[in-house]
Amino acid sequence: MTYFSGLQEFIASWDDRFVEENPAETFRESPLGNINTDGTAACADSPILSKYHRKFKKSIEPGVRDLTIALILKLNCITYSSCQGHFSTSKSQMRPRYVGIIPRDLTEYHSLLEQLKTVADLTNTRLAQNPVQVVLTPDTLESENCVMPCFNLFFISQSADEATYFQEVEAVYQTFLKLVSDRV
Repeated sequence: MTYFSGLQEFIASWDDRFVEENPAETFRESPLGNINTDGTAACADSPILSKYHRKFKKSIEPGVRDLTIALILKLNCITYSSCQGHFSTSKSQMRPRYVGIIPRDLTEYHSLLEQLKTVADLTNTRLAQNPVQVVLTPDTLESENCVMPCFNLFFISQSADEATYFQEVEAVYQTFLKLVSDRV
């Protein structure tokens, strides 16, 4: 279970074209490409911005930006977390590429899960020899006044070798992205 303070307010603000900036919504980029609150490889916190926030696009790491935007535009997803994936450092573990998605209700949860599972299965079938696979993992978000199901779209390696993961993830990512982008 993941704690998300202000979850209901975030969902309510997702489609607000006039969302206001909050001075606490700051992020930095590390020399290794991590975009988060501290701008370090060790930090796993970042402000969660709605899609019309003027810094939304800049707050998403480039290696997962196109997919995050495609999920929003093609499937009307609410995204709340993402990572392009990062090699381990002396202060952090390796991080796989992923996008976190919050369905608005249970009907949308099941619909999105079914649609994304279809795309994931097709991607994994097309690239069956690739050690990286697309995996959907259920999660739960807890907030001050609610608990909601959500899920994460992970690019996971069957190999423990980080170099292999980062060499192979891009082909899987691009295939999955194209399949999502081609959806009507």
